[in-house]
Amino acid sequence: MGTEVKFPEIRPLKMDRHARVVSTGVGLPKSVISNQDIIDYYNIIATDRAVEYSLGIKERRWSDTDETLVDIMTAAAAQCLERAGVEIDKVDRVIYTKLFGDYIIPAASIGLLKKLGAKKGIPAFDICSACSGFMHAMDLAMRYVASGDEYVLILGGCVIANCGRHWKNPDTKTVFLFGDAISAMLIGHSEVESFMASYLLTNHSLYDNAKVAFGTSFIREGAQRLEPDDIRMKILDGNLVFNSTAQYAKIISDKLLNETGLTIDDIDFFVTSDQSTKIWEAQLKEIGIPKEKSCSLFYKHGNTVAAMSPLNLNELIVSGRLKRGDIVMMQAHGAGASSGGMIFRY
Repeated sequence: MGTEVKFPEIRPLKMDRHARVVSTGVGLPKSVISNQDIIDYYNIIATDRAVEYSLGIKERRWSDTDETLVDIMTAAAAQCLERAGVEIDKVDRVIYTKLFGDYIIPAASIGLLKKLGAKKGIPAFDICSACSGFMHAMDLAMRYVASGDEYVLILGGCVIANCGRHWKNPDTKTVFLFGDAISAMLIGHSEVESFMASYLLTNHSLYDNAKVAFGTSFIREGAQRLEPDDIRMKILDGNLVFNSTAQYAKIISDKLLNETGLTIDDIDFFVTSDQSTKIWEAQLKEIGIPKEKSCSLFYKHGNTVAAMSPLNLNELIVSGRLKRGDIVMMQAHGAGASSGGMIFRY
């Protein structure tokens, strides 16, 4: 990758109070959008077959004007809590990892509590770490449980389709890639160890390679009005994202396996962010995991930012492929600048 950044060593978790994945849930917009729908809507010169062949995607969900982020977060959280048999007021903390919220302030996680009708002022906050965000949230959640929380509800993903629909000025390089979705997970206290190792890294040399410009730079650069490009993901070097993701998958895998004393053959399932079918396949190849031990929903959901990895985990659970006691290596990678992973027993 040509970077001089040195990644930190992995540290043992050293937790006397353990956590586990209790349940998962998914929130999806109503509208299923095909490649042809996008071609027709924006009058793009392309074919459905060419898009599917080059990207590996057939369809994705896009939110309508009457669907807010908090609406879809609520659907994901409600499903997750119902599966666990836990009411929202039993939750000690809520963490949402976002790309955008309904507002800059207040936090979308607080809007979720309002929508769910929580009777307590549960601590809730948003974090922002793009596609790798769910790993950061999981790492935080298990540490909160280790320090005394019984349940931590975490959510990740984004709802951004309305932006493109409103302006009708898409970036033809990325318009087919992104979908809307929210994933939820309930982390709860466990009497036995479940999480075996966790590792997060960043590469600040890639700080400017992929970005959404709407921030203080929007004002600093003299912008007078909000334009579509201000809230659109800009990627300077897509190959750098592809190559760094595959390399980070290997780095993280090696550190996690070394810490736990496991081999790659001991891993029952590998779950990761799949920004494209090719990125998913590159990670599998790099760490030596067969497709039968993984899952990618990119073909029908696209890049849902922080929701990608937990969407794939949820699919393995609800399909019955992943069973209690199986060992999971879960990773997520954020455009080259941030990545993370962990090994846990489901």
